[in-house]
Amino acid sequence: MVVMTINTSFTNSVGRHASAVLALIAAAFMAIALDANADTEARDCTLRDVADWQLQLLDEREEVTPEYILTVTEAFLAACPYRPETAEAKKIAGMAAADMGDAERAILHFENASALYDDRAQFYYAAALLAAAQDAKAWNVRDSLINTWLNRLASNPDIAVEATDTRGGLIYKIKFLSPHPDTGIGVAWVAVPDGAGWPATLTIGSERQLTAIHRLRAGAEANTLQHVDYYRCRGRRLLARAEHDIPMSEMEEAARLTLIGYLSAPDADTETLSGEALPACLWPRRLLPRPAG
Repeated sequence: MVVMTINTSFTNSVGRHASAVLALIAAAFMAIALDANADTEARDCTLRDVADWQLQLLDEREEVTPEYILTVTEAFLAACPYRPETAEAKKIAGMAAADMGDAERAILHFENASALYDDRAQFYYAAALLAAAQDAKAWNVRDSLINTWLNRLASNPDIAVEATDTRGGLIYKIKFLSPHPDTGIGVAWVAVPDGAGWPATLTIGSERQLTAIHRLRAGAEANTLQHVDYYRCRGRRLLARAEHDIPMSEMEEAARLTLIGYLSAPDADTETLSGEALPACLWPRRLLPRPAG
């Protein structure tokens, strides 16, 4: 097994463009999922107004910055407050405001969006609450997110979850009998602090993209590349990789000790300068892994 550590640094541009990527995904999804009867329920706005907003988000002539996303989305919300798409639009506006460093504006949009079902929006919401010094509410949002994630896992017969109570929080071990086709994650350990702090996650997987790159170098017949990744809110480290299965006996204790160490001083940094993107977690689906579908 080749052991290695890679620290990845991130500039604010990563966070600032996250809203743009999400906006494009959400726009494409909403175009497919629209109710055929929605026009009769949305007063003066029609699908044409929705399409115009989506086209603005996709306009290649514009630099799709958080400021631009927020401007066009708030204009859509003001013009079409009764459209069924407004819940998604408010989440997009909230994330764009957070990427601009405007916590209060982000909170307003998130709370007007009612239920926040996707992980990324909830991580953004918690970050905005922390920036606005609403710490207790922020960590309640985190707890709600964790509970929703655990309930989804519990309803899947191909997933086994074990919880261990330890000093500073809980460590969950998740075994995926049917790994996600892209990440290949078979086992994950997730640490959740008792008090303030973001979750941290250690996973064993065989990511399809990394294996493809490995086979370009080592040959098409090379074995699937196994790797161990350690995710924190704003950082990712590749701890190990191997061309054979990584023995679980080696990983159990290593994962436990790593995450116990994390729980002794979990990430809960809320420092940000005026106008900078709020420090929302970068990998929501890696911090809280789940199966495909």
